[in-house]
Amino acid sequence: MKKFSAIDFDVTEFKKNVEILETGLPLIDAYLDGGFFKKELVVLGSGTGMGKSLVGGQIFRNIATKGYKSAYFSLEISNEMIFSRLVGAQANIKPTRIMITELEGEDLKKKNEAKADIQVYEEFMYFYDDLYQYELIEKEILENQYEFVVVDFIQNVMLAKPDEYERLSQIALNFQKLAKKANCCILVLSQLSNMMNRDKKTNIVEYKGSGSIGTVCDLGFFIEESPTVGTMVIRLRKNRRGVAGQTFNFGVKEPGGLLISM
Repeated sequence: MKKFSAIDFDVTEFKKNVEILETGLPLIDAYLDGGFFKKELVVLGSGTGMGKSLVGGQIFRNIATKGYKSAYFSLEISNEMIFSRLVGAQANIKPTRIMITELEGEDLKKKNEAKADIQVYEEFMYFYDDLYQYELIEKEILENQYEFVVVDFIQNVMLAKPDEYERLSQIALNFQKLAKKANCCILVLSQLSNMMNRDKKTNIVEYKGSGSIGTVCDLGFFIEESPTVGTMVIRLRKNRRGVAGQTFNFGVKEPGGLLISM
């Protein structure tokens, strides 16, 4: 363990070495001075079906296409569905149609063009839908030296602990440590606590299963209910870098689901 003191801190050297991963969502990148940092643990939470996987997938694609080796660990939906969402967002075609429909004409052309554009970056995109044990996820991240990771979602990660609160608390802390150890940014998707779902105005930052998820993360986002159809509201509720509470409003381009800054 290396001891670090104030005299060791060189701002100029830090700026030179810090790596900023642009999320590709301009409103968020501008507020965060460029985007996510390596060694950060970021949590994005929402209620069921509110779009956390959609957001996580688009950030994954945007960072991977900047040349950062990225991994998407899906503990809920298949690799095929994740990839179909990426193609569908770019082609503006409903992802399920990408998977199960024999497309023709203009839709087929748009699908093939979007798929080809994404496959250009396949060496930076890795998908897993069969790993649930924390230890196996950590092993893959360390061995493959991923620079950006999405875990979708934390409540389904398995670790031998006697109860859910202790399990999720330990998993959250493990991911925080892993981000530093692996020199990568880890974006964890999470369900919200029942209290958060009931009380929309609370200032407490709490994700489902353990208060430690919000405590250990560097950046904590919530997707909030939007009063307007076809829009999404993302609020920064935890910010170790500075002020929290900022709201970011996006349009959702249908039927593909692409997020558009408003």
